[in-house]
Amino acid sequence: MRSLIVSNFVTLDGCYEDASRTLVPLFEYQHPDYHGDDQFDHANLELLEQAGTLLLAGHVSALNNLRYWQGVLDDSDATDVRRAFARRIAQIEVIIVSDHLTPDDLTPFPTARAVKIADAEATVRALKAQDGPPLLIQLSRLLWNDLLARGLVDELHLTTFPLLAGPGGTPLFTGRPPVQFRLIRTQTFPGSGNVLTVWDVSRLAPGTS
Repeated sequence: MRSLIVSNFVTLDGCYEDASRTLVPLFEYQHPDYHGDDQFDHANLELLEQAGTLLLAGHVSALNNLRYWQGVLDDSDATDVRRAFARRIAQIEVIIVSDHLTPDDLTPFPTARAVKIADAEATVRALKAQDGPPLLIQLSRLLWNDLLARGLVDELHLTTFPLLAGPGGTPLFTGRPPVQFRLIRTQTFPGSGNVLTVWDVSRLAPGTS
């Protein structure tokens, strides 16, 4: 049986993005000691290399994500770890949950396929029933929050950034699903101030309080 791992970052005030729904402004007040550290990239590359399938969500955001990493492959200024990440993105099976993707959208990405939103749960359950390496979701907050509520997430990897999203930031969680979290491990990254916490996720039995 394959496990489903979610990897996401979270700000100190519990957010996924700021009021502009982008990430770049979050780094406006980043401590100068932390500029240019790539430990977060290494941690994400390790997860991606261990996974057999990457799940993304959203027509625009998923395609922009894939296009970005295609560009990194030809970027002479990219770091070694980001180029390695881009190579793995080009190799791994990618499933995009979206109702709006067309075959033409996916032509540049031969390892990617689309799944309708209504079919996402059944698709994930079928993938989890197989033998093989883990499924991985990076970002795609609405998708994994839904799967978390359905008891399909096995591990939650949260990297806390020493940043604030401020008023209007998007909370990382969309609700309070009936799940329990047990801490598996923690890791600190002194070069960035980031703190990784890895949580085992189990669904509460009906009637449990």
